[in-house]
Amino acid sequence: MSLVSVIIPVYNAADLLKQTVESALAQTYADKELIIVDDGSADNSFELAKQYESANVKVIQQTNSGAAVARNTGLAHAKGGYIQFLDAGDLLSAGKIEKQIQALNGSQTRVAVCNYVQFFGEGKPPAGLKFPDQSSFIYTTDDTVDFLVNLWGGKGQSNFIQTNSWLVPKAVIEKAGGWRNYRCPDDDGEFFARVILASEGIIYVPGIMNYYRTSLTGSALSRSKERKYLQNVLLTIDMKHRYLKAKGTHPYINKAMAVQYFRFAVYQYPAQKQLSAIAYRRYKALGEKATVPLLGGKLIEFIKPLLGWRTARFLRFYTREK
Repeated sequence: MSLVSVIIPVYNAADLLKQTVESALAQTYADKELIIVDDGSADNSFELAKQYESANVKVIQQTNSGAAVARNTGLAHAKGGYIQFLDAGDLLSAGKIEKQIQALNGSQTRVAVCNYVQFFGEGKPPAGLKFPDQSSFIYTTDDTVDFLVNLWGGKGQSNFIQTNSWLVPKAVIEKAGGWRNYRCPDDDGEFFARVILASEGIIYVPGIMNYYRTSLTGSALSRSKERKYLQNVLLTIDMKHRYLKAKGTHPYINKAMAVQYFRFAVYQYPAQKQLSAIAYRRYKALGEKATVPLLGGKLIEFIKPLLGWRTARFLRFYTREK
């Protein structure tokens, strides 16, 4: 059960794949396998991945179906008792898996998490990269509902935890169910909501890092403005709400979900007025107040309290986003 399966979904990531695979191979934890799933890339990602194929590195190719399906393909082939997801382009500090395995200490019911830092560009993380203080939302607890309520803004600011930060027993994933078969910028948020709630608690492991890359050029799904994907984000908020309510009562569930619906309503206006209106109605139905998020520079922030968030978003959209 100590074998760790590192699942790497790949789509048109030839320029970055080497860094990611070598980051996984360089992990100080020895008992690991890599499963690289090429999701029908149009570049030479598959050919590059095949160069790493060995007894401990399996390379699979599938018809383009999205990252979630690619991760499920990886899970179907995984032999490990623990799962590390690693997106192509991202990197892990060398002791990430080893330290989390040590912290879990054989547990098949708890999940481990570490800090992450975002960096930009095509190279390695820059020297002197500042690590953010994430202690307000990444911590050890057995109260999984409270952890999610806090993460989603029920007690303060809304945050997220990037996919690679987790190390999860495969048994917990089997209990929660695999990745939902849809293309959604928040597919990881929906998946890990189920995983966390299926677990018996979270163990925070300090001193290790997940380096989460944001490309300055690519067309990542997480930044997509297509309606079909944004509809899935709204669906995901609905599902998260149901997951929390199914686990019982908590005084801040409605507050957390109000924050999620309101942020969606604000950020999708005016480009997706209908989706924004749906989300706003769901926000109002919860009977909770949410703070208007940061919308732009000094001028936009000056306009926001005077003319309202819709006017501020309208001006930002037509002056900078269009």
